[in-house]
Amino acid sequence: MKAKINVMAVGLVSFSLLFSNSYGENLNRNNGSDSAGSIVKVEHSAISTPHPEARKAASEILAKGGNAVDAAVAALSTLAVVQTSSVGIAGYGGSIVIYSAKDKKVYSIDFDSRAPYAYKPGIITKENATLGYLAVGVPGIVAGLELALKNHGTVSWKAATQHAFELADKGLVVDEKLNKALQGFVKNADKASVAAYLPNGIPAVGSVWVQKDLANVIKAIGDGGSDAFYKGDIAKKIVKHFKEHGGILSEEDFSRYKAQEVEPVKISYRGNDIYSPPVPSAGITSLSILKTLEKFDLSKVEPFGVEYYNLFAQSSKLVWEERFRLLGDPDYVKFSADELLSDKLAKERADKIRNNKVLAINPSEPEPLHTVNVVVIDKDQNIVSLTATQGGGYGSNVAVPGTGLVFGHGISRFDFPTGPNAPEPGKRMQHNMAPIVVLRDGKPLLGLGLPGGRFIVTVTSQLLVDVLDFKQTPEQAVKAPRIHNEGDNNLKVSKETDDVKVKALEAKGFKVNRVSELGGPANVIVIDQKTGKVDAASQAGPTGVEIR
Repeated sequence: MKAKINVMAVGLVSFSLLFSNSYGENLNRNNGSDSAGSIVKVEHSAISTPHPEARKAASEILAKGGNAVDAAVAALSTLAVVQTSSVGIAGYGGSIVIYSAKDKKVYSIDFDSRAPYAYKPGIITKENATLGYLAVGVPGIVAGLELALKNHGTVSWKAATQHAFELADKGLVVDEKLNKALQGFVKNADKASVAAYLPNGIPAVGSVWVQKDLANVIKAIGDGGSDAFYKGDIAKKIVKHFKEHGGILSEEDFSRYKAQEVEPVKISYRGNDIYSPPVPSAGITSLSILKTLEKFDLSKVEPFGVEYYNLFAQSSKLVWEERFRLLGDPDYVKFSADELLSDKLAKERADKIRNNKVLAINPSEPEPLHTVNVVVIDKDQNIVSLTATQGGGYGSNVAVPGTGLVFGHGISRFDFPTGPNAPEPGKRMQHNMAPIVVLRDGKPLLGLGLPGGRFIVTVTSQLLVDVLDFKQTPEQAVKAPRIHNEGDNNLKVSKETDDVKVKALEAKGFKVNRVSELGGPANVIVIDQKTGKVDAASQAGPTGVEIR
């Protein structure tokens, strides 16, 4: 996946905004396309995203010969422009899992935020870790996307972010959802941030919103690489503004930040090899649930029946207890991922379930839900699942003048005041993102992921059971009933769960609560290993999906 190619950025920008500009590269490639850059048919590839503009951005890249990594970065950078409440160029971080068809190997990249090195106990507390300047750690998204392109992509940052740049530079049409999100930003942000991000006020529904400052930042990174963000004038401007408003981020925090390629965690589950990024990502918890469920014969239980729900919820209770008690940034906290994912521990959990010895715990408070996931499979069967976030809606709700940037609130993902996930200088916070790639017999089978705070952890496991155990299609899986438990006796279930099932679960000791949503819009793409054809679905709807 490493060979570099040149790609022409095809002008499929929404609202007929076809512009030439100094940012776009004059790229040509002899791949059967004509000199005008016509679309080349690409077979056996698929894109699943939460937004049609992100799908368009990824499609442009695939159509001109880019690979799944290039397309995922194009989609994510576009989401950072059109859905900034969920993810942004200054969002706090995320993680990627990549299957390389060339290497026949799975890779992972961590770009989680880090706490400022000036952090000391008492400076940041639970009360000021969500909104405002102290809620911001070092943003990791620029470094993460750049590293993915450098190690596994085939195009430059400029080519991958062309669609995002044009939408910021020439404008996007404001719909009701965006207008409402911006109203929330104005409600939560301080006056300096509102003035910085919306100097002309909230754009009206139907108007074209131009974000020139953000476009300039995207272009600067294209011209100077991530150093332009972490070591140049952008970082200086950010730090100066933060210090003027009581923040503790420093230029050293930015200059020392690095995204990391890391070994993914892996389990074997009923003959399938399942991969996810390691801690501080949450995949280890999702995979631990699956390892426990593997000790039960799910072929003999009713899909989405009471027995399955009970087995899943009890497994989840045990695994969440381990997470809260043991897990934190592995650079600061010692634990054994191999032990947590071992057959031995899975059997011990299963025995507790069979013997009714699962104890409830008191989990920490739930977190705000705003994140995005993108899954792409290209014609060569490279797979990427990429998840990134602001945290809650617009994260910290802090914006810096002259940048167009709104900052995530990674600090809110620490546990206060103590514990393995408590903040320390330079420490990464544990988060809930758990992108997934699955191989069977060494061959690529599927990629999936979703947003949704802590729901990500449990729903990821359920989506895998839906496809691997219950043999559901991607469309069926993203629409399937869901449940959620994170260690206590409270059990959230999909709103359509009938009264008979609810009463049966209550008889097993759960306090059952029907809810309208459990997790955000999931993305699932599956490869038919015999034909190479793909099937894809996005819970966000058909406008986010493309099968080529």
